[in-house]
Amino acid sequence: MTASTLQGSDSGRRRGSDPISWYLTTIGREPLLTAAEEIELGNQVQAMMRLVEAGEREFSDQERKTIRIGRRSKQRMMKANLRLVVSVAKKYQGKGLELLDLIQEGSLGLERAVEKFDPTRGYKFSTYAFWWIRQSMTRAIACQSRTIRLPVHLGERLSAIRKVSLDLAHKLGAMPSRREIAEAMDMPLEELDGLLRQSLTTSSLDAPVNGDEGRSFLGDLIADNADEEPLERVERGIHQEQLGRWLSHLSDQEREVLQLRFGLDGEERHTLAEIGRQLDVSRERVRQVELKALRKLRNLTRRIPSSL
Repeated sequence: MTASTLQGSDSGRRRGSDPISWYLTTIGREPLLTAAEEIELGNQVQAMMRLVEAGEREFSDQERKTIRIGRRSKQRMMKANLRLVVSVAKKYQGKGLELLDLIQEGSLGLERAVEKFDPTRGYKFSTYAFWWIRQSMTRAIACQSRTIRLPVHLGERLSAIRKVSLDLAHKLGAMPSRREIAEAMDMPLEELDGLLRQSLTTSSLDAPVNGDEGRSFLGDLIADNADEEPLERVERGIHQEQLGRWLSHLSDQEREVLQLRFGLDGEERHTLAEIGRQLDVSRERVRQVELKALRKLRNLTRRIPSSL
């Protein structure tokens, strides 16, 4: 349960015109977890994560049960610790983001903490989660401080490019090229290049593209080609500042596959077969991991910062 999930419920009449007060009141009703409950729920979440990260395959009845239990446990841990998110968010008020935006960003960090928490290490969950929550908020604040607002006419056209890019990525199972985007939009390639160049001179390289589907970053949505100078500049600009944040939501294997497949580590791109040999898995397995990782990134662009 995140800030936007609560905002989207059917209880709008009760929250009136102050969604923050309503949100704080609602999460305050959630009971805190005991140390024993943290361990039990954490172990259940870890059992689920091991199955999910093992890859797409046919699960047994027992494994499906483990995943169902893990999802419920994850949700329970999230709900019980949203007060911690609010507590941290209040410390960063006045630094560039509204309180509700900070809560939403912190909820992303909390989700990551729940997924990574290992109860066998002996530390309290709140201690572990604090770092992830704070990191998510401070990165969002840093991103916001670098953003220069796009002119409305340019923002609208880049928003259209972003939407087409997302749609093509979904259909193709990979980031579309500039030529594919231009064809889908019935736009000359030179015009698309001009828009990309103009966006580079008008906005921060990691400025979010205006739109109603949450933030996404233009360089994340278009495939790179060796002779495509505008896009190379975009991807170089976002690599250190924003791309790492998106990739942190992937499993280690998914992150490594994308880094090798798209040259995100600054090296040359690799084929599926090359990656398979390097990771000692089949070409088909690499393709499955790549598609799963791209789906996760696509879902992130739709839900951040509006929901989890």
